Amino acid sequence: MKKTKLAVIRPNLRHKKRYVQLQLLTYNQSIDQKIIHTTLCRALQKQSGIFAQIESNITILETNPKTKELIIRINKEYLDEFIGSLFFAQSDLGLIKIKDIKSTIKKVK
Repeated sequence: MKKTKLAVIRPNLRHKKRYVQLQLLTYNQSIDQKIIHTTLCRALQKQSGIFAQIESNITILETNPKTKELIIRINKEYLDEFIGSLFFAQSDLGLIKIKDIKSTIKKVK
């Protein structure tokens, strides 16, 4: 029996991702990924609803505790809603500065 290669999802059917680099300017506590993730998800859910929050697939990839910078991966279709929801996250996280938005993680670093 011949081994066949599994079908790979075609590039035009994949979910495109964007990488957002954020800096927490006035956050006094130590950076805990779980707390920040729940705060960002709750803010997006408050603004756009639970289905947008689930589809956006917010993922914190890297944190830098010294400079208080985060790299977040998000679905391209929900990027505008995510940026708008950062206003609601400011009550818990303090001032948030968006440093960069790129299509690949290599360009963000």
